[in-house]
Order: sequence, then structure tokens, then C-alpha cells
Amino acid sequence: MTTIRELVHDAGGLLHKRDLVAHGASDRHLTAAVRHGGVLRPRRGWYSTWSPTDPRFVAVGVGGRLAGASALALQGAWAWRPPSQVVVSVPRTASRLRRRPGTRVVWDGPAVSGRGTSAVVHVHDALSRAVVEAGSFEDAVALADWARRAAVVDRVDVEPVLGAHQRDAAGLAAWSDEGAQSMIESVAGTRLRLRGRRVARQVVVGPLGEAVDLTVDGLVGLETDGREHHEGRFERDRWKDGLTARAGYLPLRASFLAVRHRWAETEAAVDAMISTAGGPAPGGRPAPGLPRLLAARGGRSWRLSRECRGRGRTWL
Repeated sequence: MTTIRELVHDAGGLLHKRDLVAHGASDRHLTAAVRHGGVLRPRRGWYSTWSPTDPRFVAVGVGGRLAGASALALQGAWAWRPPSQVVVSVPRTASRLRRRPGTRVVWDGPAVSGRGTSAVVHVHDALSRAVVEAGSFEDAVALADWARRAAVVDRVDVEPVLGAHQRDAAGLAAWSDEGAQSMIESVAGTRLRLRGRRVARQVVVGPLGEAVDLTVDGLVGLETDGREHHEGRFERDRWKDGLTARAGYLPLRASFLAVRHRWAETEAAVDAMISTAGGPAPGGRPAPGLPRLLAARGGRSWRLSRECRGRGRTWL
């Protein structure tokens, strides 16, 4: 016999009472399932197998659905740290909300309310909100890089999705790249481009398709090494450095800590290598083909110009 817990679990962890009743559950069955711990009720009429600390459980308990960076975190979106708040999306007509500490309610229109799951907004809606609310510009670009890498967006829909919440955020499409393979690689590329360096990602340097993470101004081959993927690759990484040098680039490696906490030293090393090779000094501002980064204003930590210099394009 199928239990209430099994029905809820097979549905993804959340079911409404009407769905359970349609499967033959009675009030007595539901009461017993809750009493014996088989399921929990985040809110009247809803039954779940998630932990009470699960952000989806919390969002449903408030009376809405998980949104923004909180929703993207469930899918492994790149971020330096977990979201500090549980963002809860509710329809503009919602009532009887149960506010909880550590949550923030946002009011969304029918376009958002009409898609997604019972507990989580559609990933496009989560992304368009998360990039605007990101703590810094590099955090916003990292989310866009992740979305392209994870095929959450493609070349056709990337601008409409990123700019759905705030139109200038569509300009992140020009700053992002599906070639970024990690948070530190994304951030390193953004920081270098902000200073006017030319960055290319995943440049092939070996006969079997071996690629360097970033090339900078066509001179430095920069590898960003997270411990998770490079702990046991000492010999292979040095062999790859040789490939990078033979391909005409000066090899340089930067660890997670070097990118996150010692970036000034890392950037100085890049500058010194480019200078030694006879390359240019950093331009001090992004290339003409990128939307300009504007000063923060209001509740946002970053804004982009609508005009994309050098392309005669307006971000709409």
C-alpha cells in the first residue's frame, strides 16, 4: 500500500491536500501521517517531506514560493556564500502571509506567478531577480556565467531573461560567457575586463583540445585552480603549463584564495608578465564593446548603461 509519505516524496516533496485526496487519502490518513512524522505541514493544506529548514519549506510556510538567489542556490548557482535571506515570491493579490525571520517577501505579477512549481518560481524568474539583487557586479556576472554554462539560458533568450526585472541587466549578456567553468574563473575574467584587459576563455593550447582557462591580452595564460578539481593533478597541471608556453602564452596559476583574498597580488603578477612581454598597460576602463558600469544607486549595488559603446546598440 502506498503511504502518504511516499506520495508526497514521489511528487518532489510537496503536495496539496486536494492531490492527496484524489489519491484516496482521507482526513484520518493525513492526520496520522503528520502525527507519526511521515510528513510535515509547512502551511494549512500543504504536506511535505522536506526539512523545516529547507528554504522551499520556509517559503511555502510564508505563503509563497522560493525566488531569487535562494532558488538558484538549489541548482548550484555560483556564489561566494549562501544567500543570507530566503526570498519568497507571492502574487500581488496574496493575503494571510506568515512572515518569518530571515525571509523577505517580494510581490510578483501574473507572468511570474503563472509558471514554475508549487514551491519554486521558474528558473528564469529567479535569475532575473537574483542578478539585480546581487551584492556586487562580479557576483551578477558570475550568476550570468553560471546560467549560460548550465544551459539555463541560451544565446537567444539570455538578454530578455537577464533584463526581465531591470532592463539594464540585459547588458550582462555582453559581460558573461558560457566558457567560464567556475566561480573563480568568472570573477577573475570580470575583474581583468573591468581594467581594460582583453580576456578570452578556454583557449586551446594542446593537440587533444587541452585549453587554458583564460588568456589575457593574448600574452598570459591564466589558470584558476580550485582545490576541488586540482588536488590530485600536480603533474598534469605542470604538463599543461608546458603546453601553454609552447602555444605562445606565459603560464600563470591562481588559486581560489589568490582570486578571492589576494587579488591585488594576482593582478600585479598579470600586469608584470604582460609588461615583460612588451604588452600594454591596463587601459583602466572596459573595452568599448561592453556596457559601462555605473555607480550604485538606491538599493542596487551595480547598474549598467543602456548604451553599448562601440556597437551602436541600446539595451532594452
